[in-house]
Amino acid sequence: MTTGKVFRESTDIYQDQARILFDYYKAAAQKIVAEEIAIENEKASLQNSKDENSRKMAQSRTLMIVSLAAVAASAIGAFFLSFLFVLAIAGVIAGIKFFLDRKKCMDIDTQIEKQIADADERYSNIRRDYAVEKMGVAYIPVAVKVPFEGKSLLIDQTGKTADTEFRLNVIHQPEELSKVVQDLQESMSSFPVVEDTEASEEINTSDYSLSVQNVMLHDYVGNIDRQVRNVNYLLGDSETVTVELPLIKPESQEANAVEQYATNNPASGRVVQVFDDNYGEKLTKLAELNANKDQFGSKDDIGSNPMTKLMGQLAESVQLLTKEKNAGSGKLVTYTSAIFANVLKAGYNHYSPELEAEEIDRIRTTEFNYHESVNEYTPFSLNKSSEVKLDIFSNNWVAEDGSRTSMPFGMQQVEEEVLAPVITALLEENRIERLRIYNNIEDQKREYLEKWSSEVGEYYRDNRNVADELITHMRETYADYMSAYNMYKSLQNTTESLNRDSDISASEVIAIDSEAEMLAGFEQQSKQFSEQQDQFADYMDRIQDDINDITKDFAHIDYYEGLLRDNVSHQTAVAMHEVHKLDERRKQLVRISPYLAANAELQPTPKNTPELMEAVDIDLERQVKERLQAIDNIRNKNTETIQ
Repeated sequence: MTTGKVFRESTDIYQDQARILFDYYKAAAQKIVAEEIAIENEKASLQNSKDENSRKMAQSRTLMIVSLAAVAASAIGAFFLSFLFVLAIAGVIAGIKFFLDRKKCMDIDTQIEKQIADADERYSNIRRDYAVEKMGVAYIPVAVKVPFEGKSLLIDQTGKTADTEFRLNVIHQPEELSKVVQDLQESMSSFPVVEDTEASEEINTSDYSLSVQNVMLHDYVGNIDRQVRNVNYLLGDSETVTVELPLIKPESQEANAVEQYATNNPASGRVVQVFDDNYGEKLTKLAELNANKDQFGSKDDIGSNPMTKLMGQLAESVQLLTKEKNAGSGKLVTYTSAIFANVLKAGYNHYSPELEAEEIDRIRTTEFNYHESVNEYTPFSLNKSSEVKLDIFSNNWVAEDGSRTSMPFGMQQVEEEVLAPVITALLEENRIERLRIYNNIEDQKREYLEKWSSEVGEYYRDNRNVADELITHMRETYADYMSAYNMYKSLQNTTESLNRDSDISASEVIAIDSEAEMLAGFEQQSKQFSEQQDQFADYMDRIQDDINDITKDFAHIDYYEGLLRDNVSHQTAVAMHEVHKLDERRKQLVRISPYLAANAELQPTPKNTPELMEAVDIDLERQVKERLQAIDNIRNKNTETIQ
């Protein structure tokens, strides 16, 4: 049984009492000895002063005797020697001084005797009868221990510990909330593969998407959404109740002090109430809060609040449902897209790109230039034996020889079987008239090109000449500058010489020979001119290359017969060869047709708001685990305050 203690080195209150008695008598003894030593030192000092005063009186008496002898001798021979007369006067003065000093020393001696007597009286009056007649123990309450859930709270009564806040959200409708939570848990126990549409609900999603302003929630998801909103409302229909108490936390400095120095059993010791004890009302309120923490649900749930279980179940269900819906929607879109792609391919004749590789490569490299194609152009044609058929099970195209391909060369049936023969027949009828038009176009373009080349050549030469003149002018200007600069330096040196010598005959104009400096300057300037000239030459070469490209494009005369008949086939062959250059959105259309993938007009890329991307990236299960872990940490931290 601990009795508490006062001193760190003590083991109980009895050792504290013994130490207090010892310290008391020790302090009394030290005080008596100190007072005696102080008075004894004071008496010794007074005695020294008295002895010194007696010594001075003896010296004055000796001086008085000598002075009297001098006066007597001087009186005898005063009429014979003037010196003895002066000596007699000095002796009289010394005698007078002796009588004055003697009186002063006697007064000092009397005063010292009085002070010594006073010291003796004080020495005899020093208190030496110290004694302890009665000694008791009194306890002062500094903390109170309150029972709490099988443990206890230690509350500070001194006012030195900061308040700790206890907070609880009191729900106004706990029974209704418990019922809604139970219904929500039952709803999430399973979910359908295909939802019903009898109670669909449209939700505004404009905050998440600029293109999808509303989303339709069907029966199952809509029911879950409504129940979650009800839970959210009922949780919000609450009030926060707080209680603040100055708790002493375990392992704190205050707790260690209470553990080491205080006691729970004051026994027969008297208890003195120094600090106010006004925590009764707050403790009652804390007990009410503790009783209300299980305001709904049973203690068999996780923790003391079934909301933790609901949070985990809701996060798991939403995450699983979202993944399954996304996966199902993706598979459905992929499947319907494959069916739609096959439907779009139904109007095409498909050929093996391996069997017709040579013909497809010919049409791909054709430029439809009148100068090259008018006499040598052969219409694009594929053999019937190269056609391939779709195997719906493997989704491959099979040729007559058994070879397979996943990307056949497709030609639109109407274009190949109707338009191409009609165009060939119609153009054959007016071939001579078209050749005359082609020749007229060629003559006009040749005339334009000759004029263009002449004017561009003149422009190019004029620019070259202007550049050369500019470079020459820059060099001449730099030479004039260097000459003027050297003349200025010569005049400046002459002026300095005149100011220094103040004699015109001693000064002369010093010509500055700066040939080396000029050569270095010209070399540096020439280097800069060369760089500028090279840059200008490169610029003119680029202009010339652009002129040549424009000239080549302008000189090209489209062979319209080939373009009307085989331009789409040509673009299809080019698209098949450049599939790897398409972006990701267009590559998804390659399975329909490379031509469609390269030339289709796509809708603008959907714009996703940051809020949408943030919501998509949320891992609900991970977030719930982190939140529950944070709650557990807070709960454990609060539990540590309960001893």
